[in-house]
Amino acid sequence: MRLTICWTKKGRQKDCYNSIREKFGIPDYMTVNHETPCDIREEDMELLRECERRGFLMIRFKNIRL
Repeated sequence: MRLTICWTKKGRQKDCYNSIREKFGIPDYMTVNHETPCDIREEDMELLRECERRGFLMIRFKNIRL
């Protein structure tokens, strides 16, 4: 599933960012708006939504090209 991750202040802490990025296979770059376009597997969406609920990131569904 293609989506955009918007990193919150809590999620941009180096340890949090790296562990979430490695777990879901998210690229290690972000735009000046703190967004990272990525492709997430359907089976990982529930855990990613839990990260969103805890305030580490926001999930945005945008028309993106990878």
